[in-house]
Amino acid sequence: MAPKTRLSGVPQALLDPPISPLPMSILDRINLNPHLDTTLAQQLKQQVNWFIASGELQPGDLLPSVRQVANHFRINMNTVRNAYQKLEADGLVETRQGIGTRVLPYNPQRMAQLASSQPSYSVGVIIPSLANPFYFPFLQGVELVAHRTKTMLFVCVTYDDPGEVQRYYAQLASKNVEGILIASQDDSLFVPSDHHPVTLPLVTVDWPASTGYAVNLDLENAGYQATRHLLEHGHRQVGLISYAVELHNVRPVNAGYHRAMREAGIPSDPRWIAAVHGFNTTAGAEGARTLLALEHPPTAIFIISDPLAIGAMCAVQQAGLRIPQDVAIAGFNDLPQAASANPPLTTVAAPVYKMGLEAMKMLQSLIAGKHPIHRHVLLPTSLVIRQSCGDHNNLHLC
Repeated sequence: MAPKTRLSGVPQALLDPPISPLPMSILDRINLNPHLDTTLAQQLKQQVNWFIASGELQPGDLLPSVRQVANHFRINMNTVRNAYQKLEADGLVETRQGIGTRVLPYNPQRMAQLASSQPSYSVGVIIPSLANPFYFPFLQGVELVAHRTKTMLFVCVTYDDPGEVQRYYAQLASKNVEGILIASQDDSLFVPSDHHPVTLPLVTVDWPASTGYAVNLDLENAGYQATRHLLEHGHRQVGLISYAVELHNVRPVNAGYHRAMREAGIPSDPRWIAAVHGFNTTAGAEGARTLLALEHPPTAIFIISDPLAIGAMCAVQQAGLRIPQDVAIAGFNDLPQAASANPPLTTVAAPVYKMGLEAMKMLQSLIAGKHPIHRHVLLPTSLVIRQSCGDHNNLHLC
């Protein structure tokens, strides 16, 4: 190949590879401090790493040229070249002659392997929502263990966006957390396998499909207990209000409902199942109105979460019906609102606080290089009987 010839009168900046459009120039956001113990090359590498982990630099984005970075910061080109070489050695970028340095596709396993071996005394927690009160006791359990071990928590909220799970995982790994907890979300990208031996300790909670270290609730038994209790009160038309999406932590609850109905000899009727698009009171009210609009509405309803159940109770009462005389209702979780509902809600208690405790203990054990006795921990659920299903002393036992 013939050597490239410098064009006379053309500024060198025009000959360098162009910078891909970004929301804001990354050069203006990088801060290099020569007075720190960390070398300038390492500082540059770490900050570009963060832009990649946070998604601000996307796969295919072209980094500024070595010359552009050196001129911008007035540093030696070898310093910039060294930083780019480190990024390439980490598998984050690829440099091609005549093209430049481009960002490679995100690889969660690689991010985990790059985590520092130096203790950071920090742990990441990724949850789907802060609005759902289910996660409050879970975080309290996690925080108690973290406090005892003087561990800092980074809590990240994904708002049920799978892409955000990946982004937060990458960001937490780039910040050298010692381990990560993932709640109620798919962990399949991050669980170690023969082909991808992830090194960052990970524990998943409330996700029965997890093949890694996990702490889960006995979800099927929860659905079974609540539905059977309604059947024991003599109801034959028992409805179900459930989440519309077939998630791995929703499917077992629904399976428990169907098992109880099947054991009672009651054929499944899809009209008795209302699928809603949320876990809040508004969604619960919508589900109840759907069932009440049937020509022959259910006389009892099992609802897969307490916030949904409380919303359903409001809709039932607004329709001029009485609970439990006209419609009996049972929920799941035993959140504080359940006991103060009118009437108090019969529900299945989920030991969410203990789930947080056990998950954080398991993660700390993994961080310490130990192997927990049990890879999967299943916590039992228990029926809490109140007034929303009727007089418990007058049951028609199945």
